[in-house]
Amino acid sequence: MELRRYLSVLRRRLWLILVTTILAAGAGYFSADTTSVYTTRTTLYVGSTSLDAAKGDLSNDRVTALQSIALTYAKMIDSQPIALRTVQGLELDITAGYVVNATRTSQEPSTQLLYIDVTDPDPALAQSLANGLADSFVEILQEFEPTASEGAVPRLPAYVFERAQLPTVPSSAQRLNAMLLTALFGLVASAGVAFLLEYLDLSVRTADDVERRLELPVLGVIPTMGDNVPLNQWSGPRLRQEPRP
Repeated sequence: MELRRYLSVLRRRLWLILVTTILAAGAGYFSADTTSVYTTRTTLYVGSTSLDAAKGDLSNDRVTALQSIALTYAKMIDSQPIALRTVQGLELDITAGYVVNATRTSQEPSTQLLYIDVTDPDPALAQSLANGLADSFVEILQEFEPTASEGAVPRLPAYVFERAQLPTVPSSAQRLNAMLLTALFGLVASAGVAFLLEYLDLSVRTADDVERRLELPVLGVIPTMGDNVPLNQWSGPRLRQEPRP
């Protein structure tokens, strides 16, 4: 019953919901940034070259530990120290905060692969940052986990598996994303306003409104005939008369 009432409220205020949603979508479309951006990706492998399946090194606990380390590395890559080292190494005239905002690091589920995605209006800068972040992270990681002899690899290193390529196709349009987001916001906001107006409206239209406001059952309803409708032309229900014996 309540669900039917809510749907009835939305149906009565449908014009308000449609107009608000359309206006919000239009505002999002025209206010969105139309600058083309490019995204490129560097792939890191996190693991140990000393794992031996024949000796039982690939146990569930060991694999789970490596995946946890990969998540830790993902948080380290997308940080100020790595970004600052990358900017200094590439001699770029940008801040570390800019690099952090342009970078997104994620892990491929159930694997030991890390993705470093960098988005920027300059495709060449995006490529340089993606590869520079990977190189800087590997260098810092080797400083954290020094090897016993020169040239040896740490037990849990990170390696650059695939370097970023120069992107040639812009990422998805920002206007579409902004339009969908603002349209969703307009839809939710207009639905909330519709329920608020319904709550503030004290007029009585149906028998259900009477029962809800008075908390009493309705025993009967008198239909409205109008002022100019003769009784003999009224098409409403009539009392049935039983024939007399």
